[in-house]
Amino acid sequence: MKKIIAILSLTLASSSLAFAKQDPVLAHGKKLHNERCTKCHTDEVYTRKDRQVKTLRALSNQVNNCMKGAAKAQWTPSETNSVIEYLNTNYYKF
Repeated sequence: MKKIIAILSLTLASSSLAFAKQDPVLAHGKKLHNERCTKCHTDEVYTRKDRQVKTLRALSNQVNNCMKGAAKAQWTPSETNSVIEYLNTNYYKF
């Protein structure tokens, strides 16, 4: 019985560690997002019922438009993609 409890404890602990690790691309996208995007709006813009972004392509276009406009972000294509991936994974789920 003690072996079973020990095995279950180890299994739960290792599962918790796996969930605790965050995808580095998403973490970087979140960091970039929080540095630039939240200067103009809150996360509510992604969850409102009348949101304009309805496809992954539209999300990509919107991020690129914001970069050139209000955010004035000079992100590399890789950084831009990490922000798009972060937004899609956490809000849009296309």
